[in-house]
Amino acid sequence: MSHSQHSDPISHLVSDAIRKTTITARRARQKFRRLSSPRHIYTAPGTIAASPDDLPTVITVFAYGPNECKEVTVTSIAEITALGAEWPVLWVNVDGFSNVALLKAIADHFNIHPLAMEDATDTAQRAKSEPYGDATFLVLPMPHEDDRGFWTEQIAIWVTAHVVVTFQGVPGDCLDPLRDRIRESKGRVRTSGAAYLSYAIADSVVDGYFPIVDRIGEALEPLEDEAFSKPDGKTLGQIRRIRAELIRVRRAVHPLRDAAIALGTLDRVFDADTRHYLRDLNDHVSRVLDQLETDRFMANDLLDIYMTSINLKVAETSKVLTIIATLFMPLTFIAGVYGMNFDHMPELRWVLGYPFALGLMGLTVIGLLAYFWRKGWLRDTTK
Repeated sequence: MSHSQHSDPISHLVSDAIRKTTITARRARQKFRRLSSPRHIYTAPGTIAASPDDLPTVITVFAYGPNECKEVTVTSIAEITALGAEWPVLWVNVDGFSNVALLKAIADHFNIHPLAMEDATDTAQRAKSEPYGDATFLVLPMPHEDDRGFWTEQIAIWVTAHVVVTFQGVPGDCLDPLRDRIRESKGRVRTSGAAYLSYAIADSVVDGYFPIVDRIGEALEPLEDEAFSKPDGKTLGQIRRIRAELIRVRRAVHPLRDAAIALGTLDRVFDADTRHYLRDLNDHVSRVLDQLETDRFMANDLLDIYMTSINLKVAETSKVLTIIATLFMPLTFIAGVYGMNFDHMPELRWVLGYPFALGLMGLTVIGLLAYFWRKGWLRDTTK
């Protein structure tokens, strides 16, 4: 029989759980990378490249002023031009990148720089903010959760004095509360300009991370007791999945801090009052990062607790086996001595020889157990 067949079943459990959860984490990381694979490799700078997987291009416009607003889906630049002439602020949202001709027309109409337009349609960008003359370009990772777990979709924002143009690869986002505020004239968004609207979009994206971070923190709390009292493969898998998710969330959020700080320095687009709100945006990003760091340390501590608990259980098992082996060693010695059957052993023909041998074995076991108890070796050290 091989050595692996003799190994401790707990070690088998640990190694099998580590192997399975490592594969799961690796697949999750590969999925995240596939979601952010670049499409502009080996193309000229400023190229708008379509992919066969791109969804149809749909343009939705919010046109509003202090007193009223209008929400409409448009199909041509002429409709956008008419709305821009009538309303003080336009929010043009573009979903899907399959219609390259329409994307180029939008870029020409709003004087979007070719490099900014390339970054808007290349969904592999890090969070950043860049000035382009009197305009500002932002790229933000927008959080999503579905049956795949956490993932991000890039949202690109082009900001001018009166227009905000946003680009998203797929429909659906975390901006519906902001749209409701525009429709119902809540807050100051309807009485402010395009710069404040761009801040409100960025703030909504950052706020979308709070429920995700809270969920991760709540998932970590009950694992502390499980990691200490019931360390099994399921607990290890949950800890490692949460750690992998924390890495993905932190990878998305961390560049947001630099982007938010850079926004506060762009005084050509954002006035002094709006820059106060941008500082609040930076504070929100810092809060998310602080919570992520706390959860990351907690997840690492849980993994240490789990491994310590496993080691304690293995040590406890080894201690029990050692005690049993120690008890049988003197019994084997006694049985071996009296099993030699030499002619001149006086106990062999003694009427009480057999009871004497059994009594000697019993006293030996009792003496060893008493000694082990006094040393504390018979107590459960895991409680």
